[in-house]
Amino acid sequence: MAGLWLPGVALAQEAGPRIHAGAGLGGLFSEIRGGAIWHDPSAKEDSFAVNGELLFASPVPARWTAGMDPLYRWVLEPRPHVGFTANTDGKTSKGYFGLTWTTMLARDVFRRGDGIRFDFLFGGSINDGLHDRRLPDRKDLGGNLLFHVGGELGYQIDRTWSVSFFVDHDSNGGTARRNQGLNSLGLRLGYAL
Repeated sequence: MAGLWLPGVALAQEAGPRIHAGAGLGGLFSEIRGGAIWHDPSAKEDSFAVNGELLFASPVPARWTAGMDPLYRWVLEPRPHVGFTANTDGKTSKGYFGLTWTTMLARDVFRRGDGIRFDFLFGGSINDGLHDRRLPDRKDLGGNLLFHVGGELGYQIDRTWSVSFFVDHDSNGGTARRNQGLNSLGLRLGYAL
């Protein structure tokens, strides 16, 4: 594994999706991801869902972070995201938004230009769940606007394509009387724009 890096080292532009804005309107977009999700595994809403996500270029200009130590630079270069998870069994579906931080854990693992990457995401979500009904097959999330947090461990095949294992959690963070939370995990394919 040539090029192994420690966690926290910034994603450089030799590998992976573009972090900073490019030229023109299209330069505002960074990456598209999507895949199959196991919705609420082994719990009340256990079912299949489809996920899609669009990541935008970081609003932080490259010149602001260019001279920084790579160990800290990735923290200051989050990419805004919007996404959805559509449940195929009539259970809770959601839309979500927030920020994604991306870092390469290793480079040139199997061949030049590939790598292992980690993404952390945080934001909010809006769901179509049912509340205060105490149904045996539906969770009471305590509300339709929740906190959304997750992570992704992926293989960056080349600068354009990636495949990753994705996990996320939606919760009201204890702000409502009922807080059953909702978890998802799955596989996603990424395409850098």
